[in-house]
Formats: sequence, structure tokens, C-alpha cells
Amino acid sequence: MLNIFIKKSFCHLRFISTIDLTLNVVINKPIEWNYLIKWLENGQEYPLWRDEQQTQRYIEHQILISREYGSMNDFIRINYLKWDVDLDKSSQRRIAIPGVESIKEPLLTPNEFPYNLANGIQHWLIWCDPKPTEPEKIIEEVINKEFHSEQFEKLYFVNPPRLRSVSGVFHAHVFTREIKR
Repeated sequence: MLNIFIKKSFCHLRFISTIDLTLNVVINKPIEWNYLIKWLENGQEYPLWRDEQQTQRYIEHQILISREYGSMNDFIRINYLKWDVDLDKSSQRRIAIPGVESIKEPLLTPNEFPYNLANGIQHWLIWCDPKPTEPEKIIEEVINKEFHSEQFEKLYFVNPPRLRSVSGVFHAHVFTREIKR
């Protein structure tokens, strides 16, 4: 059984933003591989969770981004996809503008704020901007290139719009674990 602690009362869980949920729910049990499979099969009804330490780091990171960048999308484009930086004159925050050096190919990175996963499960992100015309094909190409089927089990998903904390840059979550022989 999962231990879920909700610090505020909510009427309809499906209407809670990812940020609100991050601020208000702490679940202390690591997510197992079989749970991820069932969660995906059931249509991602609710968000996955981080442990308390990752949740705090994530909140602090979001606060820093809100002070220094126009949006989370600008932060991702500048720091991961190497877009050029401009300064919004009214807010004095950094905004991303496409540049010659901008990464146009899908980019695989470890998730800096992984969910509370059981030992042995790795959490990755694939970033693409603009959104690919065939997202599943691109995701599978990246995963299969980096994580060979003989060595790794793989799961991936794209959050539904209601659960996205980064809404303007296409990204997929990837979970991997080594196959035990």
C-alpha cells in the first residue's frame, strides 16, 4: 500500500497542476518497475512522485527559474538545447531565441529531478524542439540507440498536458533498468 500524505485538501485530483501537486503531496515509497507498467497501462491517471529531498530541490529550482528566466521553456531551451539568450526588457529575465548553435536533434539527458524510483531504475528525458512530426518513432530511435534491448528494459511516456511542468518544449520520460542475467 502506498503512503500518500496530502498537505491541503483538494476537491478533484485531476485538476491539480503538476506544480501544485509537487508542493502538496509526499509519497515515501519508491516506485517499482511493475508499478510503472501498470501506471502506463491505466493511462497516467495521476502524477508520479519524487521523494521529499528531490521535491524540495525541484521547488527551489522552479523558484530560481521564475526569478531568472521568462519561463521554464526558456530555461530548457537555453541550458539544454543551447538556444541564444536575450533579455526581456520589462522583466529583466532571460528568454531563449533560436541560434545557429541550437541543438535541433533529439537530446537525451538524465532527469535532474527523478521520480522516487526503486534501486536500479534510471530516469531519462528526451528533449526536442520543435516537436517532432513522428514523436514515437523519434523516441524509439533514441532509446534503441542508447539502450540495447539485450541489456535494458525500457519504458517511456509523454505526460498528458494536465501533468506537464514544461509545456512548451516537447519531451518524453524514459525509464530504463538493466536486465539481470
